[in-house]
Amino acid sequence: MNLTKQALPHFENIQRSIFHTLNSLKSSLSQTQQAHAHILKTGVSNDSYLATKLLSQYANHQDFYDANQILSSTLDPTVFSYSALIFAYTKQNHFAQSLRVFTQMLSHGLAPDTHVLPNILKACTGLLALETGKQVHAMVFVYGFDLDSFVQGSLIHMYLKCQNIGNAHKVFDRLAQPDVVTFSALIAAYARYGCVGEAKKLFNEMGRVRVEPNVVSWNGMIAGFNQSGHCEEAALLFQRMHFEGFRPDDHSVSSVLSAVGDLENPKIGIQIHSFVIKEGLLEDKCVASSLIDMYGKCACTWNMSKVFHEMDNLDVGACNAFVTGLCRNGLIDNALEVFRQFQSQGVELNVVSWTSVIAGCSQNGKGIQALELFREMQAAGIKPNNVTIPCLLSACGSIAALMLGKAAHCFSIRRGISDGIYVSGALIDMYAKCGRIQMSRLCFDMMSSKNLVCWNAIMGGYAMHGKAKEALEIFHLMQKSGEKPSIISFICVLSACSQAGLTDEGCKIFDSMGKKHGIEARMEHYACMVTLLGRSGRLEEAYKMIERMPFEPDACVWGALLSSCRVHSNVNLAEVAAKNLFELEPANSGNYILLSNIYASKGMWIEVDAVRDIMKATGLRKSPGCSWIEVKNKVHMLLAGDESHPQMDQIMDKLNKLYMEMKESGYFPYTDFVLQDVEEQDKEQILCGHSEKLAVVLGLLNSPPGAPLQVIKNLRICVDCHAVIKFISSFERRDIFVRDTNRFHHFRDGVCSCGDYW
Repeated sequence: MNLTKQALPHFENIQRSIFHTLNSLKSSLSQTQQAHAHILKTGVSNDSYLATKLLSQYANHQDFYDANQILSSTLDPTVFSYSALIFAYTKQNHFAQSLRVFTQMLSHGLAPDTHVLPNILKACTGLLALETGKQVHAMVFVYGFDLDSFVQGSLIHMYLKCQNIGNAHKVFDRLAQPDVVTFSALIAAYARYGCVGEAKKLFNEMGRVRVEPNVVSWNGMIAGFNQSGHCEEAALLFQRMHFEGFRPDDHSVSSVLSAVGDLENPKIGIQIHSFVIKEGLLEDKCVASSLIDMYGKCACTWNMSKVFHEMDNLDVGACNAFVTGLCRNGLIDNALEVFRQFQSQGVELNVVSWTSVIAGCSQNGKGIQALELFREMQAAGIKPNNVTIPCLLSACGSIAALMLGKAAHCFSIRRGISDGIYVSGALIDMYAKCGRIQMSRLCFDMMSSKNLVCWNAIMGGYAMHGKAKEALEIFHLMQKSGEKPSIISFICVLSACSQAGLTDEGCKIFDSMGKKHGIEARMEHYACMVTLLGRSGRLEEAYKMIERMPFEPDACVWGALLSSCRVHSNVNLAEVAAKNLFELEPANSGNYILLSNIYASKGMWIEVDAVRDIMKATGLRKSPGCSWIEVKNKVHMLLAGDESHPQMDQIMDKLNKLYMEMKESGYFPYTDFVLQDVEEQDKEQILCGHSEKLAVVLGLLNSPPGAPLQVIKNLRICVDCHAVIKFISSFERRDIFVRDTNRFHHFRDGVCSCGDYW
């Protein structure tokens, strides 16, 4: 009896210690484990209250194994037992586990309460599990919580995140007293989806129900309009915000500057810049970066540089915006120089920095530099993302670096990003530009979901390869799938028709743009039509179309006519087109050269000299023919007439041997296309120096017999080179792919895929 009396206070002390540990927010995992041990020793482990407290402590310490063990061993778990574990899982973003525990709770016949439901809806939101969320919404009605403000708020948030704005608005309409948070969230969503009228109506309704909008309300709407492409609405809203006495903050300014940049309206941009200085917001790094980005989009490179160089502390975001702005305005050499300066200054460049400069090189004709930068990026330990890879693939496509493009494809598969829309679209484009249109189609067919960019990419690929039938099939299939053709879609399909000479079919499609699809033809479509008609010999019809255009024709349209005049040696119309081009593009030497070539093809040497005298007087020079070929994962560049390549002696020796074989087979050089007034023997020698021939022979010398060759040329392939490469493909038994500025040529067994129509 005495021993019992002595032990009782000790037991009570242990109980007090256990309760203190389980109720304290500061208890460590070790203390929780000790309390658990004492509970097991005292034999009260079946107590529901203690079990729930213990489970909650384990869950708070993220010891989910022990928490689940306690839950499964509790004989009579309560809603609070499950609620504690659901809350902990949701807090740690373990949303799938939250739903699993919720399912267990329901299977035990326990009804959810207002603590469980918001957490479960948050889990549905995190997983974007709309259908599950709808089922939970049904439970909300069944259990009578449809008017609970916390549950309603969670439902609205879930529906908005799952892009189901209709149901979100229905829940919103049932709110007894909507607050500024729910109003702002719904308004921002409407703005993001481009529903301008609905967003404005809801915003104005705030005043009628006496809910005062705050800066977040304005910012959500401005940012939403900017994201949905309603940039003018974003700018006007920013102005209204200022007039109504709300002080825009850094988020307001950053969003509106992005919109102004997309509008390419530097006048408004300068006004906002003045506001930024007046309000002291220039010190904010995001605002400074947005200013640089805006001026870059507006082609105000001086203002852009001024903002950047006046920054006190270099910020990687501003550095990225500055490099992107330089690239966007064609100042790629300056961008590369600035990028190297950042490296030497120790700026912590990130994946955006590297991606920006790689994209800039790729978009400005520096594909080789883009590939070199990608290698540097990997060596620096920066992991490429799903934006970097499309930029890299674009660079591979621009110089037909097929093996490197395949390596990038493999890299994207390893990183698990090959199925992304942007990467898939870039893969389709890369394989098409590298002459592997079958691989493009395979990538396209393997996509689980396709967007308009991907449809256009495969159509553009088929157009590039002269496969008009396939391009038309894709065009019709796209419409059957519910995707509406865009401006780009019509450019692709009209281009395909022009490559294959499907003049009547192209005319029908052009007419259907406005009549059937409600798309007004733009300059690019008229340029396609002029090419379509002109290449088929209907030059007068093409010229009449230019005269009937609803706007002044640009250089692309006149250039299309001049190119067609070159094909059909029409001097009169060529002079008309050239006269307009000289006014529109006085510094473009290509137009002068094209007219000179047309004169030369007719033996009009006096006129040839006159054109070249004009070029000399104005300081214009002919762009040399240039070709690229990838050999053993290295891209070689060869210039017409250039003898600097280390293998040039071998190249010329091999080429001369091929010429001897060709002449024995009855081949005679097409010297009519040597546009110089020289002797016949000299003309043959000039033809030997054409860059595409040199590139093909370099490929023959450095690849195994039978291996395919891939060449890119910066100009249109000439008739003589076309004939020579046809012979080489048969004599050497090679597949040879040549991409010129006009299209792809696939040579096999002495035949070209273009059917000699290019």
